[in-house]
Amino acid sequence: MDNSTSVEQAPVPTPAMQPADTRAIESALKGLWERVRLAGELVQQLREERQALLSQVEQLRGDVQHLQEELGRKDQLLKKSQAERLQHPSPADGIPLSNGEREALARKVKELLVKIDAYL
Repeated sequence: MDNSTSVEQAPVPTPAMQPADTRAIESALKGLWERVRLAGELVQQLREERQALLSQVEQLRGDVQHLQEELGRKDQLLKKSQAERLQHPSPADGIPLSNGEREALARKVKELLVKIDAYL
């Protein structure tokens, strides 16, 4: 048998919406819209913060690169200075002093200077 010749079905009647139902749906839609709006604002704020942080990261990377280059230059200068010092040692290089010995020597020099000043 052919189904196309079947009897048409009558539409199922839908119950009429009550005003309370309409208000509840409108209220739910308003709440949903408000949450979507707030989520959109939050997404925009997060995008702006992300962009600011990316800019800051780039700035810091530039700073790090600059500092690394400066450190490299100073390291080369220090190595050059150490090499020159090894080639031409000064008289002070032959007397290694600890911090305590340096402080004691500085104290004695100050005392001598005070005595010389008092004598003059």
